[in-house]
Amino acid sequence: MIPTNVISCQDRLFLFGYGLFETLLITESGPLFSDLHWNRMQEGASFLNLKFLDQGEWTKSIQEFIRHNPASFPFALRITLSGGSPGTDLPAQLFFNVRPLPYRPEQYLRGIKLHLLSAPRNEHSPLTAIKSTNYLENLLAKETALRCGADEGIWLNTKGYLTEGTMSNLFFIKKNKLFTPSLASGCLPGTRRHIILKLAEILNIPTEEGLFTVEELLASDEIFVTNALMGLMPVCCVNDVSFTVSPPAAANSLLRRLELAYNKKMSGYP
Repeated sequence: MIPTNVISCQDRLFLFGYGLFETLLITESGPLFSDLHWNRMQEGASFLNLKFLDQGEWTKSIQEFIRHNPASFPFALRITLSGGSPGTDLPAQLFFNVRPLPYRPEQYLRGIKLHLLSAPRNEHSPLTAIKSTNYLENLLAKETALRCGADEGIWLNTKGYLTEGTMSNLFFIKKNKLFTPSLASGCLPGTRRHIILKLAEILNIPTEEGLFTVEELLASDEIFVTNALMGLMPVCCVNDVSFTVSPPAAANSLLRRLELAYNKKMSGYP
């Protein structure tokens, strides 16, 4: 399976958005947490019955692409696995794409704004468990949030419980306890979600995954969202409700404690 930049018009990725993708953060240390991204794509490929690389081949293909396509660090590397075309000689293929990071340093200081979306997320859809290239719903929801003056949109599921952002996982803190919607809510099993939960365990921060309401979110002390490129991003506002964003390394902020631990883990990787 050799990465390519040419897609056949018969490939199901082109015809139906049938495929998977992962977006990796590439720094001078290399691709960060590529094992977590491989695990998720491998599980998705198995679900979609697509042939996929073993982890060693995956790592080698990423390293070779970076070596032959130099870019300024850090940058985003999107890896797409196409659906191929069953019944023909067109197999699933890998596509690599590089882009700059979209987040600004000042956002980590002041936080970003969230908008609660009116359209629900279907927690019963099989697509919630995989990072599908069928991403139009996410893009339209993100555009809705931007038109409302926010940086990110937050979905509720069909039962009215919090799920996730259009491109992020959601966390909030109340009385020194960390909360995040469970996978049963319909959220994607994010790579940084996984890391934050592990770091909270190491730091002895009480954690609860569950089904939570908007009222619980708005009554929280701190809110943040995560994804592979942003890492841990503070939130300063949800609709018209403002939240205090503590300064970096504030001792009384669980958000900043987790941020510090996450940054240390990144700098020490691999």
